[in-house]
Amino acid sequence: MDRLDIYVGLLTEWQARVNLVAPSTIGDVWRRHIADAMGLEKLLPAFSRGVDLGSGGGLPALVVAACRPESSVDMVESSHKKAAFLAAAQREMGLKGRAHPVRIEAAGPVIASAEVITARALAPLDDLLAMVAPHVSRETRCFFPKGRSHEQEIAAAAAKWRFTMLVHVSEVEADSVILEITDIAPRLG
Repeated sequence: MDRLDIYVGLLTEWQARVNLVAPSTIGDVWRRHIADAMGLEKLLPAFSRGVDLGSGGGLPALVVAACRPESSVDMVESSHKKAAFLAAAQREMGLKGRAHPVRIEAAGPVIASAEVITARALAPLDDLLAMVAPHVSRETRCFFPKGRSHEQEIAAAAAKWRFTMLVHVSEVEADSVILEITDIAPRLG
């Protein structure tokens, strides 16, 4: 809880200068963001190295790392201002890992090192699979929170990709899910 308190303080302070989360949600950060990220964290297996893509304001990456200080969580964020926030928060919270101020397309080696990959509100499922597929093993576990349109996203992705998937119902957001995906491969032909 101490680490999460530090995070919320930093998020609130930095939000005045850098748009890290939707301004309308900053007043409800514990329910809207922390509880949501903790719901995802509970699903994650034990891991040494995780990677969060499009980390923005550190969700879910910094919450996961705060709950698992023995694990290293790297964050890929192309915005240098947001990456500076992520690095500062990681340092202040005493967490392992690194903020990488690069585009996801340039983060192949970082992605390849992960046992677990997360991405929240980054891109449609089809695009997420295209981003990670060239770099992950069949055993890498991806956890992607999705909203009300998740069924359409799954159908669109299944037209181009083969994958194994578990659907976890969100405990925080109605009609939302967390997709746990492994064994990603492009469909041939």
